[in-house]
Amino acid sequence: MNQSRYKTLIVDDDVQLRETLAEILRSQGYQTTSVGDANEAIEKASRQFFDIVLLDVRLPDMEGTRLLSRLQELIPTAIKIIITGHPSIKSAADSLNIGANSYLTKPLNPDELLKTISLKLEEREDKERTVGKRLTEWVKLRLRETQSSEFEGFLEKASAMLSSFSLSKTAAKIYIGLNALTVASASEIASLTKIRREEIYRILPELERRGLVTTKLSSPRRFVAVDPKTALSILTKKRINAMKEEARSLRQKKDELISQLEKTTVGLEEKSSIESFSQKDMMLTKLDSMIKRAKQEIKLACSYDQLQTMFRRNLRRATKPNQMHAHIIVDGPEQEANLAELDNVNTLEFLHAPPPQETKIELRRVTVLPFNLLMIDAGEAMWGGFQPTHAGQTTLWTNDTTQLDILKMAFENLWQQSRKINAQWARFYTTNDSLHEN
Repeated sequence: MNQSRYKTLIVDDDVQLRETLAEILRSQGYQTTSVGDANEAIEKASRQFFDIVLLDVRLPDMEGTRLLSRLQELIPTAIKIIITGHPSIKSAADSLNIGANSYLTKPLNPDELLKTISLKLEEREDKERTVGKRLTEWVKLRLRETQSSEFEGFLEKASAMLSSFSLSKTAAKIYIGLNALTVASASEIASLTKIRREEIYRILPELERRGLVTTKLSSPRRFVAVDPKTALSILTKKRINAMKEEARSLRQKKDELISQLEKTTVGLEEKSSIESFSQKDMMLTKLDSMIKRAKQEIKLACSYDQLQTMFRRNLRRATKPNQMHAHIIVDGPEQEANLAELDNVNTLEFLHAPPPQETKIELRRVTVLPFNLLMIDAGEAMWGGFQPTHAGQTTLWTNDTTQLDILKMAFENLWQQSRKINAQWARFYTTNDSLHEN
């Protein structure tokens, strides 16, 4: 037996006796805590679990039997040994009826005390093994009929999932074990989950505060798991609220940090440069900011899918409020009639819809698109993979005049090779999926 894992509480108003008992127990490897009155004993037992309690019957602030009754509520599975210098049949009977495991008289025989403690610990562990084995077999039988034949495996998997709701894995296991038992004592939960009783007593108040466990007013104390649907609803709501608060805090920190960083920017920006983007989100952010800066002209060469998914909303916003024009080249099938297959219902609607009062988008198509390009006011351009298909693929941006002249020439050549889309089909491209609103 490994005595070092057992914690002992000594309750006696005799300082010398307390120290003697503590020295005897520590010599055998037991951990000891000593107090001189009942109130201090209650305070200690409320905050931590003890395996053994040595308790004097006569204390300055409370009768030992009353304290015994209180300790039975706080730590019902602890071994409680009454020590008295005034033995009587009545006090012995009362103590044993309340829950004492043994009754010793002063002066104590150290060997008898150690033998009694060892015997009671063995009895308790034998009982727990028996109860635990029965509980485990019963739970396995229930789970075999529902979701798992091995409770241990189920416990590990379910506790990992439940810990996503800001529960520690140990707390999650305690709730799951209690839920399997429905109503149980800390000792029974320990037998099933293999978690130490001390840890269970420490965590159960937290589960009660979070609304996952309730306590039955009985002796020994027994606990009830709140039904899983209610418990998960409580945890989900609290987790969502915490995430909202975290997001709010992050937004606030973002704004503060942007302001601070912008104030420290020196502003030694190169007049012309070429930059590369390998990260998709950064590339999309850059495309978005470019279109927002447009004032006179947008030149765009992209696939039809990209026009509908990446650019449609920003182009609509950019072209509506002013006289800016957009020249767009997309890929498309050889026969214009095949375009109807894209959306037969919407095509019929748009064919009969009135044309926009002022057409600001000129749309052309090529069968195969040789490159992707976005040019804004002939002052900046981005080209390359607008939708990267593999790691390491880059998109380039430039405001270099020489590079812009080359890109402009490439776009103009492609524009000359492209085919104009008639008014009806232009409306299909620009109105269907909302480049312009009806």
